Amino acid sequence: MNFSEAHAPLGDVAQTSWPWGTTPALPDTHWLDNRIYTDPAIFQLEQQRIFRQQWKFLCHASEIPEPGDFRTTEVGGIPLVVLRDDEGTVRTFFNICPHRGAALVREVRGKLPGHRLRCFYHQWTFSTRGQCTHVPLPHGYRNDVVLADNIHLREVRCEANLGLVFGCIDPQPDTPSLEGYLGPVLDDLAQPIGDLEVFHYHRVEVKANWKNFVETNAEGYHELLHLLNRTTGMSQPEYLKRKWILHPNGHHTFAPAQIAYHKLKLGERNEGTLPGMTANMHIVADIFPDVMVNARSTVVRVDSLIPIAPGLTALECRGLAPRGDTAEQRRQRVRQHNEVWGPMGRNLPEDIWAIETQWRNLASGALPSSVIAREDDSQATDDAPVRSFYAEWRRHLGLTSNTPKAENERRGQEGTET
Repeated sequence: MNFSEAHAPLGDVAQTSWPWGTTPALPDTHWLDNRIYTDPAIFQLEQQRIFRQQWKFLCHASEIPEPGDFRTTEVGGIPLVVLRDDEGTVRTFFNICPHRGAALVREVRGKLPGHRLRCFYHQWTFSTRGQCTHVPLPHGYRNDVVLADNIHLREVRCEANLGLVFGCIDPQPDTPSLEGYLGPVLDDLAQPIGDLEVFHYHRVEVKANWKNFVETNAEGYHELLHLLNRTTGMSQPEYLKRKWILHPNGHHTFAPAQIAYHKLKLGERNEGTLPGMTANMHIVADIFPDVMVNARSTVVRVDSLIPIAPGLTALECRGLAPRGDTAEQRRQRVRQHNEVWGPMGRNLPEDIWAIETQWRNLASGALPSSVIAREDDSQATDDAPVRSFYAEWRRHLGLTSNTPKAENERRGQEGTET
């Protein structure tokens, strides 16, 4: 069955014009074919051409502060372990024993016993630099191939910027350094996030496509969803004039603004402000493909995603604060973090609720297309950052976002514009 057959229209309906039938009379950049969220072939292309070939956020350096500390994650369907080697260098390896493929590390985070990675299955052992140091009962291997000296873990290119650790599994020849990839997207956050540690982490599996969640972080129009944002932000005329700043490689920054926390009786955020920030200041940076760094005066949140299936995404949320906090300062930051974020905060459950209802309807095939057509001089509710995200998405996948084709169809139509 080809792509078109698998996504046949629902049949005759009373209304055949847009939005239920024909495509919208908009520029191609201003609407999306909703099959980009649901098609398994497109999901696999995303895993291969975006998540495995580009820089991807892995963790924060404070989560592995000492030699032997490790943190596990997954990128493009491949399990990884991020660790500090015996000299304090951050390294990333496939969390896969090269003997028979078992997981080397099975906990989310911890310290390696004896600073060694030891496979539980057959006890093959590796140093924190990835070199095999022990193969049990080596006399059973009667050739010169299976020798500890010849065996190593597969290492992943790994760099850090402002404490944010990124990896690139399969870099292409033109893949830039991490600094070159990020460009200026974090410039306005260099002071606030320069010396922080993770004090809060939680993971939730969201029944939606990963791009659904990216979109919630890439446009201000959806802030109408949140009582907190409507009341403390959008109710101020000057807030609606804040600009989206688009950067190369699909990144963008939501320019600084002031939040009126007092309108919800949340008090002022004027004590313990982070370096470079003023009272009640708010600034956001979105890093392609899936990371949001969100600073609210006194505390920072970092969101990142692990796509699992077209309709299932793991969302990782981290709260960050200065390393040198007193106990009282940390309590204040935890409280202010949880007022907005956290598993029981105001905004996160609303975002998840919204995109899970969206996904169920997109997966039904009832709505053929979505629009990303708001134009408001790059101000708060403009869809410009969403369009920028999809321009980068198209560049990596070699597909359009409004007439998608599976890879085999694309190859079969060589010379056809996609």
